[in-house]
Amino acid sequence: MENLINLSLQPFLFNYSLLPATELEEAMVQNHLSSFDSYQEYTMVVISETVKLVKNQNQSFLSLLNINYIFKELKIPQNIQEQCIYEVIGLTELRKDYGRVLIRPETIADKIAEIFEQVELDFDTDKEFSRKYYVLSNNESKFRMQVTTSFLNCIAKFDNLEIEINKTILIVRTRKPFSSEITKTIADFLVEINNGLN
Repeated sequence: MENLINLSLQPFLFNYSLLPATELEEAMVQNHLSSFDSYQEYTMVVISETVKLVKNQNQSFLSLLNINYIFKELKIPQNIQEQCIYEVIGLTELRKDYGRVLIRPETIADKIAEIFEQVELDFDTDKEFSRKYYVLSNNESKFRMQVTTSFLNCIAKFDNLEIEINKTILIVRTRKPFSSEITKTIADFLVEINNGLN
């Protein structure tokens, strides 16, 4: 499998710098990753590689993860298989503390559940964002005080991003297998969100 630096990303990452992460930086990414709920559902998550993404003195990290999980067939529940996928995620430190937040594309199941119980946050000022994204927060008032329209607009520009925030640390993923296109999307988002939008 190709690594992140040699992924032939140079044609579309010409205005970013991709540098190998130090052992200390990779350990920091691993430590942050272990505090996020979305990675607790897997049997094992191993960082294969981490690179530092630098632009305008802002830095973020891209990590290639080897994710192992259990797959149960719906038709034959006793048929259990262990699956493995390589996925790229992005991690950055935000300037403000947002609390614990999950932002992901809204599904039909979410819309149906909302009929019975209102749990997600909606934004009257941005109905399009509220229609497209499902937002949960452990502290609604804190999140609403911190979040800006620019922050929401930045997220809305990119399709299929799943964002989880733990205080000042943000991780972003697509839950799709590793590819140059997904890596570019995540890198573009990290650069933009670090450009004064958080």
